[in-house]
Amino acid sequence: MRRTLGRRLSAGAAALTLGGTALSVAAAPAALADSVPTFSFADCPKLPAGADPAFWQCNVAVTTSGTMKLGKLDQAITSPITITYANGFDPVTGVEGAVFGSFKAGRMLVKKGIFGDPFVTAVYAQPKYVGGFGLANGKLQLSLKVSVQNPMLGSYCTIGSNTRPIKLDLGIGTTSPPPPNTPISGSPPEQVTFDPPVMKATVVDNAFAVPGADNCGLDLGLMNATVNLYAGVPAAAGYNTAIFNQYISYKTYDQMPS
Repeated sequence: MRRTLGRRLSAGAAALTLGGTALSVAAAPAALADSVPTFSFADCPKLPAGADPAFWQCNVAVTTSGTMKLGKLDQAITSPITITYANGFDPVTGVEGAVFGSFKAGRMLVKKGIFGDPFVTAVYAQPKYVGGFGLANGKLQLSLKVSVQNPMLGSYCTIGSNTRPIKLDLGIGTTSPPPPNTPISGSPPEQVTFDPPVMKATVVDNAFAVPGADNCGLDLGLMNATVNLYAGVPAAAGYNTAIFNQYISYKTYDQMPS
């Protein structure tokens, strides 16, 4: 029973989380070159009332590389993105559930500043979670905005916002994007180590839209327009791509301190 449970939960964890490297069309990517990261279970969420700890597990997914192409902005993932969440099921009814824990991401240097200068006008991008977490149809649903950081842009400049987020629908299967994008595929989970249990996978989405800039500068929208022009946003679905490589570790709740 425990072995069956472990397989069911761990397979769900690997198939429903983030990761990334460049992919060829409808083909699996090359093996991850990154080293296995360190995992912390400190942000595991509390379980729903009545949930059996033996049938729920906490998953920590660390994206170590990949890319997010938002309009004309093609940003390599150079700082880890860590998502912690729980998933499980009721052993009597079979009803499954998931609970969000945390989203952590460092800032990443955009190769060229807003005006083409990588020093004085250096710009940093930092993904931020704004809600929309869910697991459905073998995919991870996640809503983000991207903080665009530079003294000239103020403290609150973002691509996307809390009310107009970037809505990702990440999975390992082949995508069906509108043109000009063409289908791409992720890669299924692969066991890396058994003690502790760690898997790696690649998940992708290239069928999402990207809103324009918000709250940039104090000039009645001029800097919003500058960011939009530089980044090529708003960008309709078919012009954007997320490809994430991730490592995933997991524990059932009855394996963790109470």
